Amino acid sequence: MDKLTVNWHKAIVTLAERKLCRLLSYEERIFIESRLSYIALEMIDDSVKDLSGKELESYLNSD
Repeated sequence: MDKLTVNWHKAIVTLAERKLCRLLSYEERIFIESRLSYIALEMIDDSVKDLSGKELESYLNSD
């Protein structure tokens, strides 16, 4: 996996954890870290930036 993808995963996880005020569950992290395409990561990044609370939790637990 390239460095850009790894760093993008970390940034999305960090933002989601800050917004939810807790660590992400294993399933939530996998939702983010299993995506490798830049288009998918851009979509997840935008969604995490736009959503909060229960909406964000529901999104991270979808598949």
